[in-house]
Order: sequence, then structure tokens, then C-alpha cells
Amino acid sequence: MNPIHTPRPTIEWKAQLDDGSDFYTEEAIAESDKLIDNYLSALQVATNEYAMWKAIETAVKAFDQLNMDHDYFIETTEREDLAAYIQKAAEAAGLFYDGDVTEEWREEW
Repeated sequence: MNPIHTPRPTIEWKAQLDDGSDFYTEEAIAESDKLIDNYLSALQVATNEYAMWKAIETAVKAFDQLNMDHDYFIETTEREDLAAYIQKAAEAAGLFYDGDVTEEWREEW
């Protein structure tokens, strides 16, 4: 389920893990994919802008917790890729915002 033409950030994370990086874990990547799936599902059923913003807020807060639970694996590159993915998915769902849609709720990534 990928409604946008941008690869999930987790594809690159998995490739780095497969190349021997110890920065990511299989568990962190799998949980990230689940959060992305939940986010995309929430966007698909969103019937208005409020619901889209709520989906973004829920996803960002979930990634905050995931990041803390997995030794702060979301650093600058991961944050930029993840924020861009979340934004592009929101745009594909019809929400257009001039700025970073994740910024308001991001605390730990």
C-alpha cells in the first residue's frame, strides 16, 4: 500500500541493515513499516482536513515513541526522509501545507 511515488524510508534503512549497518534493527524497521501502514490507512479513510491532520499527529507521536524505544535511531537523514514521506502521502490524500507537517508534534526525531 503506497499511494505516492516515493519509496518508503524503510526500504533504504533495510538496505543499510543488509549491508551490515548496526544502526537499525529488524524490529525497528518492521515497527516503522507498521506505523507507515497505519498512517496510510488513516489517510485513506480521512474524509476531511481535520482527519488528515489527526493521522499525521498520530503517526508523528508514534514515531517519537518508537525512536525512544529503539535507541534514537531516527537522526537527521532519517528525519528528513520520514518527514518528506509523511508530507507527500498527505499531499497525495489532498492536504497541501506549505511547511513541515510533522514539525508541530515531533519531539524525539
